[in-house]
Amino acid sequence: MDSLLVISGILALIILAVGWRFVHQIKRKRLLSGLLWSMQGVIVLSAFIITLLVYSNLHTYQRLTYEAPIADIYVHQLSSQKFQLSLSFSNADNDQQYYVLQGDQWQLDARILKWSGWANLLGLDSYYQLDRLSGRYDDVTQARQQFPSIHDLSTEARGVDLWKLKKLLQTKMSFVDTFFGQGVFMPMLDGAHYQVSIGQGGLLVRAMNDVAKASML
Repeated sequence: MDSLLVISGILALIILAVGWRFVHQIKRKRLLSGLLWSMQGVIVLSAFIITLLVYSNLHTYQRLTYEAPIADIYVHQLSSQKFQLSLSFSNADNDQQYYVLQGDQWQLDARILKWSGWANLLGLDSYYQLDRLSGRYDDVTQARQQFPSIHDLSTEARGVDLWKLKKLLQTKMSFVDTFFGQGVFMPMLDGAHYQVSIGQGGLLVRAMNDVAKASML
């Protein structure tokens, strides 16, 4: 992509030179010569635009593969089917927050806004808001009989709430590709460490130690 930027810079300089030459010929009333220079300028300008489009497309693909960690989750067992989860958020000032969950698995839910291609080109990554942390049971019958343990992670939106605005305007916000809710869940084992990341495709979970890796087998 660096080579494309260099080519674009060279083409831009050529366009400036051709434009200056065209104006010079017109001032000297050489209309035919000026017309020839203008045609050359159009050709170079077309090549410049195509180069920028190619660069934009490649840059968009790079943004689509971008991934950033948002939270580390540490699991500590308190008793049978009762766990304390320590969450360390990547974008928060405080060190850690602790939550007690009942069940066999933890589940993290988030709201996600996914940008369209040109918005990604401007450097906008997927917009997310953590919604809730809850416990899940392996056995469906037990899940029906037990009260769920749920913790609210959402924060009050500041400024324009794009999530609500997108729902209100529906398809009129073309720069927002889509919005959706997503949840990821993993087994709760004593000593497990997971890392939750966000990419353009949504939430991802990775096992960060042997205990967590064993839980995913």
